[in-house]
Amino acid sequence: MGLTEAQLVDVVPDMLSEFAERPWQKDVRCEAKDGVLRLSALNDFDSNGQALLDEFWDTVIAYVHFDDKVSFEVEEVSVQNSLADD
Repeated sequence: MGLTEAQLVDVVPDMLSEFAERPWQKDVRCEAKDGVLRLSALNDFDSNGQALLDEFWDTVIAYVHFDDKVSFEVEEVSVQNSLADD
């Protein structure tokens, strides 16, 4: 949270391109709206969302120049059991 609309428009393609290089993060989606950049992905190792948050944080810092305060948080984590576990 805390990015300008101009920063949001420019960073979405960069996020998608960067996360396309991370095969452990599947079905990556990124959207920007009202000063918030949201990234979602599926993986089989990050039950609390902290690993994805760390990768997201690093990528935003690398691609966006900002002077104002920004914040990052995990909004939601869904854990699904694999069919192989049944």
